[in-house]
Amino acid sequence: MSMKKKYVDILLITVAVLLNACSSDDSGSQTDSMDHASTGKTVQLVSYISPLVEKELSHRAAPTGFSLYTPDKATNMGIYMLLTEDWASPEEKIIRYNTTNSKWQSNFEVAAGNTYTVYGYMPKTEGMSSTLAKSTADAATLTITGMKAITTDDICIITGVKETDEGLKEGQFSWNTPTTGNQTFYINILMDHLYAAAQFRLKIDADYASLRTIKLKTMTLSTDKGSVNAVISLTHNTTGVSPVSSVAYTALGSSDAVVIFNSDEGIALDKTTPLSINACFAPTLSANLTLVSTYDVYDRKGNLIRQNCKATNKLPDLSAVRGQRVLLNMTVNPTYLYVLSEPDLDSPTITIGN
Repeated sequence: MSMKKKYVDILLITVAVLLNACSSDDSGSQTDSMDHASTGKTVQLVSYISPLVEKELSHRAAPTGFSLYTPDKATNMGIYMLLTEDWASPEEKIIRYNTTNSKWQSNFEVAAGNTYTVYGYMPKTEGMSSTLAKSTADAATLTITGMKAITTDDICIITGVKETDEGLKEGQFSWNTPTTGNQTFYINILMDHLYAAAQFRLKIDADYASLRTIKLKTMTLSTDKGSVNAVISLTHNTTGVSPVSSVAYTALGSSDAVVIFNSDEGIALDKTTPLSINACFAPTLSANLTLVSTYDVYDRKGNLIRQNCKATNKLPDLSAVRGQRVLLNMTVNPTYLYVLSEPDLDSPTITIGN
């Protein structure tokens, strides 16, 4: 994905050139070898030039396995740009995505004509920090601390960089700045997921939908830990394979619940089109996730008959690894549909199915 795009502005110019023949200014007789006087004429030349082909410093066709990424909100990226002598004390810098102008912007400068080694992660949110250490000549260890155990953010790490999108592939961490020209430098990056994800797809039972309307108001996802640290080993290569050699997660703290969906008015669930809600989590917590859904129940006339009902689902072991998203189909239905008793109709359950 490209952090910035450079567009070439093209000025189309129409050129008119006037060519004048010579004539005498003398009003008297004229001695000339020609039999008649020259008559001045004007020749007009109109020139057209074809437009240059625009070249964007971004992927016109993303590398295999990747797609273009544009944040949907203000986002910070923690990044290291290191010259050889900087390895003694690597300094994390910040690049920010500005939703106003849809650009990534830095508040630091880099020098022209240099080669930098680039590492980083996103999003960098409050409470998160990182350190970077060189392991061997072609390997480094990136440690990220203070990540939320569950989050609506897709936490990713840089796995490849290049000054243009041509030849961009994983395993490359060297970035060259030009020696001349525009002193705004552009860098293209590839990123890989650090967390796993779950997508909850909620529908209402078709028979029950003819009797009741369910409006989902909130969903919270919780686990038995509150924060996570990750130690990521990165190894350079020139073959285009993932440079992530290993990731070690450490879960800390006590249980924490994260709101992954919220609507004051509530969103009515449909019997055919599911409402999809996403959340990310540290893969080592796959077996310790609990989902709590809060919803209102309306009768067929639109009258509110039950408010702020809660359904708690202890999720099965999702057995997810980083970069995987598990789809969970969930259906709202009464406990005993065949009985059709009012208590059952008013207190539906949310079941997890295939």
